[in-house]
Amino acid sequence: MASTKDETMKEATLSVLNKYTPQNPGNPGTVAGEILQECESLIGIENSVRQAGHKWRTPERLVPFQIAEVLLRVYYVAMINVANGGGDGGDDEGYSLIGLYQTTGKNLGTYETSETELRKTARLYCPSMTKREFDEVMTILKESAVRVQPCREPHLVPVNNGIFDYDTKQLLEFSPDYVFLSKSRVDYNPNATNVVIHNPIDNTDWDVESWMNTLSDDPEVVNVLWQVLGAILRPNVPWNKSVWFYSESGNNGKGTLCELMRQLVGHGNYASISLADFGKDFMLEPLIHAQAVITDENDVGTYVDKAANLKAVVTGDAININRKFKVPLTYCFHGLVVQCLNEMPRIRDKSDSFYRRQLFIAFTKCFTGVERKYIKQDYLHRQEVLEYVLYKVLNMNYYSFDVPGACENVLEEYKEFNDPVRQFAEEIFPVLKWDLVPFSFLYALYVEWYKKNFSGRTETRSMVAFTKDVVTLLPAYPEWECDDKRKARKPGNKMDVAEPLIAEYNLTDWMDPKYTASKDMDKRCHPVLKENYRGIVRK
Repeated sequence: MASTKDETMKEATLSVLNKYTPQNPGNPGTVAGEILQECESLIGIENSVRQAGHKWRTPERLVPFQIAEVLLRVYYVAMINVANGGGDGGDDEGYSLIGLYQTTGKNLGTYETSETELRKTARLYCPSMTKREFDEVMTILKESAVRVQPCREPHLVPVNNGIFDYDTKQLLEFSPDYVFLSKSRVDYNPNATNVVIHNPIDNTDWDVESWMNTLSDDPEVVNVLWQVLGAILRPNVPWNKSVWFYSESGNNGKGTLCELMRQLVGHGNYASISLADFGKDFMLEPLIHAQAVITDENDVGTYVDKAANLKAVVTGDAININRKFKVPLTYCFHGLVVQCLNEMPRIRDKSDSFYRRQLFIAFTKCFTGVERKYIKQDYLHRQEVLEYVLYKVLNMNYYSFDVPGACENVLEEYKEFNDPVRQFAEEIFPVLKWDLVPFSFLYALYVEWYKKNFSGRTETRSMVAFTKDVVTLLPAYPEWECDDKRKARKPGNKMDVAEPLIAEYNLTDWMDPKYTASKDMDKRCHPVLKENYRGIVRK
């Protein structure tokens, strides 16, 4: 016989639960009633030998530790490490989420981590449970639940009716051993076909294959758009790129394509986070329940000061998510980030590591006057259309994007747009006359060039920062080198010729003081040289 009331109640609880399993969970009301009856029986036996005033009161409802025990025995409950298991304390709530495996319903085959859903399940056994009591249930679950890692196998793709093995092209059954937090809401149908939909009102025929071909005249771009659709469904593949749909005009199809993506992954499985919001507190919590970021709109004139979170999300590295009224969470997001842009955004980070993470896709078509709104509102919601798209992209074979030349060109354009120094180098380096170009001259030239090209605005970048950026860019210009930016060099004959840029940008400090008013360019643009300079050298 147990020695305390809690031990007695636990003994009664386990005695009843021994006959129930996740495969045979029983009716919640029946299970709760049996536990209370067993408690009454064992407490009655205990009270029969206790003196008056020391007898135990028989419980009228389950208490938190009993509810937690029910959940642990009758359901698949796990403490899911969402930080890739890295770091000290990887099992605590700052790195993990409690998940409840779903054996029925729309989320069949996934672990539900929403506290609302967990509370609903717990209330099946104690409808009058208070918030404080539920918090106690959660504490016990976090202490006692088995520790697991999310499934990160790149070839396993959770779809609505099972787990698709991308390598073998076979559909597997769901299992609690495969820990997924989300899945596509579309069934894998091996017999899916490209259906043709006829609209009797305007007498048009439509199918998704033909529609995709209308989004670009470049077959390589159409191909990568199909790959993007597939990537949305395969969050465990390390794509290491975010996809930026770009067009400065409307009615180009990018918003409609985003709607197709949302329908493929399903409501609740994607987040909408703008580029600017990646650097803001409390804006990243939706990532916890998402397998993709799909953002239709970014504000025109967007400037992203902090890109660290965006870079980490794209490559699946750990980020800190601040959650309102909850413990902050260290989280590794796995999934594709898709952003729609009506204007190229300016990002403070101009490193190659940032640019490597971008796949720019320009939408150059315009459907103004011929738009068919029912495509977005109706056709792309139809299950037969979605099943074909899912079937097609899962039967393609790729683990990285085939980047078209057109996309590479847009990225180069963006690099220049986002980085004035890069734009300056692209324009100025090919026309430099000297073989030794001092950093001080380049900076003076850059300041005036910036005013001319940016509506008279003054560049606030320091010469130190400018010099660093120039040296970083030099590998793209094999004609130039700088093995040590601190090394002073004698001009010799490397600066003997006149530099016309001095006159073009009115660099008075670099003019020969005796000839500042002269029309003779050779004299005017031939400065009095110092003994040595730090700068870049023509090879």
